This record gives sequence, structure tokens and C-alpha cells, in this order.
Amino acid sequence: MGLEKIMSTPSSLPERISVSKTLPKTIQGIKKRAKKICLPGQKHAEALNTVARELGYRDYHQAQQKLASGAALPETVEQRSRHSVFLSAYWRDTDTKPRSGGCETLEVFLPRPLNTFVSKHQVTHARNLEGFRQEAPDHLEMISNASSQARAWELLVRAALTLQFIEVSGLRPATSQKQFQALELLTGLPSKDHISLWIDPASGMWFALDEPYGHVNELSMVERRAVWITKSSLHLNKPEWAGLYYPGNAVPHLISPAENLLGKIAAILEGLSPIAVVPSGEQRWAGISEPYNSRFTSPAKQASGVARRARPGTTYGFSKGAVEYHREAGYSPLWRPEIPLSQEDHKRVGAELQCLMISPMPFKTYQKIRTWCSTLENWMYAEYRDGGRDQDFYSTYYGGEPSAYPTASEQLSALKRIRTIVVNGYAECKPRRDLLNDLSIVTAFIEGQAT
Repeated sequence: MGLEKIMSTPSSLPERISVSKTLPKTIQGIKKRAKKICLPGQKHAEALNTVARELGYRDYHQAQQKLASGAALPETVEQRSRHSVFLSAYWRDTDTKPRSGGCETLEVFLPRPLNTFVSKHQVTHARNLEGFRQEAPDHLEMISNASSQARAWELLVRAALTLQFIEVSGLRPATSQKQFQALELLTGLPSKDHISLWIDPASGMWFALDEPYGHVNELSMVERRAVWITKSSLHLNKPEWAGLYYPGNAVPHLISPAENLLGKIAAILEGLSPIAVVPSGEQRWAGISEPYNSRFTSPAKQASGVARRARPGTTYGFSKGAVEYHREAGYSPLWRPEIPLSQEDHKRVGAELQCLMISPMPFKTYQKIRTWCSTLENWMYAEYRDGGRDQDFYSTYYGGEPSAYPTASEQLSALKRIRTIVVNGYAECKPRRDLLNDLSIVTAFIEGQAT
């Protein structure tokens, strides 16, 4: 059965009813009851679905998934006050023969709708959610591919733990450069590792979640960190909690200038039962596994009637005068001019760029030049395959013996020469326009510094 059939719209979900003492609590119990209630001419599968719905599940398939994972039976009051959030991830495993792939979807229940405790903008800045996008009010989708099914499960569980942390703590992920300045205060913290920054929306106070590995528990390190925290007028709390970065393996510490609020949040996290767990041993996957090409659509998206967005890098487009030379799921495709630049012209441009990259100039200017040096090298590799490469091909853009252009006028002359080669060598297309536009920006930067 496909996910679109399993995940019906909210209006079609069965009403949750109280679970009486006569209703089963195991898969075997569901099967026995289904046999008892099965009407003449009724399919056994329909009876199984009927019993599953009596227990508060959508169908027998979901009951199997949930009960096999050890999840408790849903209860009427709890279910009506909980809100589903669906997390999905795609994976491709190139180590298997033949290569394998799939789509994993994990449903978790939270006390409030997703965007009532974290905004669409904030959610992608949170630890474990950086690679996700909000596809619907009840659905977060990982945009790139995981390397295996096990890795997809792990990433989805970590994402679920982050949502639970945000909801129970009341903290929000830092999103602005001003907020991230707080990290500068932690520069000298001994053995800090895997730090994420969080903000209390009511007070504006910052909280750092520092998650180093077990060596941080050594007495000498505990003492060093305590001395540093005191000297820095900060406070530290180590709650008995699995953490977010590597749950159960890293050691989470909360750090903040606000001692009282820090204690309250630590108390909330103490002993917090994880909303999801990574399958191991007899612990089965609590989510749904589907083929790679399946496109999970959440109940809220179905109810909206709005078409589902494709992930970046999974659809094909057209750009006049250009060809796509690299594609990866989760990222925008890379394009180059269709007609290649001669290898001799590549060498001339590469020599100029190598000289510019060691010349004195504003950092923003250097960044653009370096980016285009790498991009043009990628174009050249795509334009000329192994059999048709000239001598010194591999040192065209890196590895030469450049000399710096010490003055602005020399740098501007070099940029003019590059522009002329690009205009004459590449035909009109969007990739060429992007390159010429950035060359104009770099030229303006350098001219501005010279005046």
C-alpha cells in the first residue's frame, strides 16, 4: 500500500475512542479479535483494519509499525491533544549490489502544532534540522540523500529529538548574526565541541548547548571548565539527558549568563523520555519505509490542495546555450556554457586568476575570484574529458607559479583581459552572464578601494 493511501486527510481520520479492557494490546490480540468480528463475506484484512481503528490507529499497517516498535497504545485524551509532525528522508546506498534506495517517514506527536512553537524560518537553523525544509505545516523533508537506510533513520530520529527539545524547553534556534555573536564569548571554553546556540524568546537571553564526548567528564577537565565558566561570569548545568548532537554518546551541557532560567530548562530536560529512538537489536523502525521514488504527502498538504514541490536536483530544466554538468539530489543543478572555451584560453584565464588570488585586495573580492577560479576549473573538466586534455591541463587554475598584482590598476587590467577572453570564447548564456556580472562586481570593488 502506498503512503498516499496510508496517510489520509485529517477529515478522514477515524475518531479516537477509549480503549476498553476487552480490546487487545498486541499484534496477536488484534488478529484474534479480527477473526471474532469478521462478518460473513468480509475480507480478513478489512477486519484487521477495523480492530486497528478501534485502538486509535489509521489501519492495521500502522498498528503493526507502532506496536512492533514498542510504542504504547494511543489514548483518547492524549491523541486528541497531540499533533502529528511527519519527518521524511530519502536515501541511496551505493555500497550495496545492486545499489539500493528508499524513502523513510517518521510520524511523531507533539502537544502543539509545529509552527506554534517554532517558525518556518527558525526550524532550518536548528541543530539536526539544517538539511530539512518545511514542505507543509505538518511535514519536514530532508532535501539531500542520506547514504543508507540506517543513516536516514538516525537523521530522522535526531530531527524528532530536536523538535521535542524546542517544544519542551521553549528555546528557539539562533538565526541572526547578532545572536551568533554570543558564541565569541565561548571561544576559550576548554574542550567545547558541537556547540549549538539557542535563544529564550521571552527574555532574549542566549543559551549554548555544548556537547563534547566523554573525556569532558575527567576530573581535571571538569575543574578546568568550571574555573573558565566562573571567570567568564557564566553558568553551566549538565542535565541527565541524552542531548541532540549524538544522543547517548556526547555529553550535553547547557551554558548561559541566566542562572535561574538555566536551572529551569535543565530541570525540564532531566529524564526527558525521547520522542523517538534509533532502531537497534529487537527495536524495530517505528516509521514507514517506501521506495525511493515515492513522494510522501502529509495530511495537511493533501487538505490544502496545493501541489507538492519537487526536491532540488530531482527535476530537469532547460537553459538556452547552456548544459547541465552536475546533478545531486537536494542541490540546484550546475550549468556551464554549451560551447567550450579553448584549452589555451582556459590557461590564459587561469594564469590571471592565480595571480589575482595572491594579490592584495578586499576579502569579498578575493572570495568571488576564488569561487570563479574553482567554477571555471569545473567547467574545463566537464568540457574536456581524459582523452582530450593538453599538457599541463591539471595546473591550469591551480598549481602554477603566479606573481601578485600589487596595484589596483594592474588588477583592473587583469580583470579586463579575463573579461575579453570570456566574451570572445563563450557564447551568450546564463552561466556566462553570471560570470561577467561577478567580474563587474569585483571590478567595482577594486575601483572603490583605489579612489
